Amino acid sequence: MFCNVCKNEWNGSPDDTRCPHCGADLKKNAEKHTIPGVIAFLIEKEGVDVLLKPERVMSFISDLVQGNEREKKLVRVGSVNGAFQKAHALLEEPKQSKREVMVLEMRHYLMDSAFLSEENAVLLVNILLDGIGMPSLRLNSAQKKAPDQPQKKTPPKVTGTEQKKNAPPTKSAPVQPKKPAPKKQAPVNSAPNTAGVTGKDKQKSQNTRQSGGFRLNSLSTFEYDGVSFASQKVDGSLFLKGEARMIGILVTYDPVPVSMNVSLDWQIFRQDGSPLTGLIHGMGVVNRGDTDFYQGWGWAVPGNWETGRYTVKASMNGSGQLTTYFDIVDGCYDNPRLTMNSLKLFSAGGIPPAISERKYFTAFSSHQARRIYFEISFARINAPVYTTMRYKITRDNGEIVANYAIPIRLRNGDTACWTGFGWENPGHWKKGRYGYEVTLGKSNNIFRGIFDIV
Repeated sequence: MFCNVCKNEWNGSPDDTRCPHCGADLKKNAEKHTIPGVIAFLIEKEGVDVLLKPERVMSFISDLVQGNEREKKLVRVGSVNGAFQKAHALLEEPKQSKREVMVLEMRHYLMDSAFLSEENAVLLVNILLDGIGMPSLRLNSAQKKAPDQPQKKTPPKVTGTEQKKNAPPTKSAPVQPKKPAPKKQAPVNSAPNTAGVTGKDKQKSQNTRQSGGFRLNSLSTFEYDGVSFASQKVDGSLFLKGEARMIGILVTYDPVPVSMNVSLDWQIFRQDGSPLTGLIHGMGVVNRGDTDFYQGWGWAVPGNWETGRYTVKASMNGSGQLTTYFDIVDGCYDNPRLTMNSLKLFSAGGIPPAISERKYFTAFSSHQARRIYFEISFARINAPVYTTMRYKITRDNGEIVANYAIPIRLRNGDTACWTGFGWENPGHWKKGRYGYEVTLGKSNNIFRGIFDIV
């Protein structure tokens, strides 16, 4: 803990309200502390090399900044992925032109290595730039709308209300891509997630209100068969070249107040920034209370996607634009021969020690526990595996402490993988018993167990 009045430090609890040295109220004016302000304070107090000690920076941020939970989580992710070290390198670089390039490289690094969306990567970079005193290098918002691309064909307008689980399949309307597809397979653009209706339902559709804009919440991708959202096989951002056919996008938004007509405009770009598709324009109807809308684009057979990263940009009813990414990769996904053998727990900081140096327990001291790691061992793999590790931590009273899905990339010859949840410094875990559930990929093996904070 740290007192901003007498500048003393001590090992304490997040619940401490008074400084043991001077008696100052630790919560007084806490709402005035910001993350950039704390970073700037540390640089002034200890010099720029404090950025090479990310655990110390995070300790001060945890002690002094109240609220701003989203920003604190982003900075915590950045702290274990080298973001502070890159900010330190920026301060050491005297040339402005080089600094601008380094800022862009930092954004791409956080997207690739920390699996952050462009929006979150931009936010994190801007927080660090404000903290080190370089606000002039701030990045523009990742939500900037791209210019519309001409489209040669658009899918036919479809009206009506889809019952997502029971609706009969709709036929996909063919769309010719701007460039010839690999293997000369014609791509298909799915009909939007509505089914054709007639009679009273058609009249109901005509009475729906057209919204001027949507408050969009998220944009994600999934493997799509062109028929229904429930048919998705892989929900995520990694798809196999040998299996991927259509890639679907799912847009979520605040519940709509009444039934209304909607239009979804979206486009896919290649890794070099060139458009893979024209502007795809989908029409449909959503019901009152609905919170998502989806559509897909791709080929009827696998093997036509080229490996690499693709960018998806989408807007709905003229709303602000969302951006997401997906990768087409070689290798295998959720290898059926991946046999999970055991799960062990250990505690460490953001960078865990080598496997040979780890000590495994099921009970951890509340004064020493930082992050609790789950390490899964499995039979040696003989090919790359792209999968997801999911874990859930609950307290004995049923409170959910953590519930996350982490993308995992395994290399040929790997026999273990791990992920962890907690804090850079001890003193944050509450005493008591915790339960956990951990799975890897599509495996039926579920590891369940308990650990204690004492």
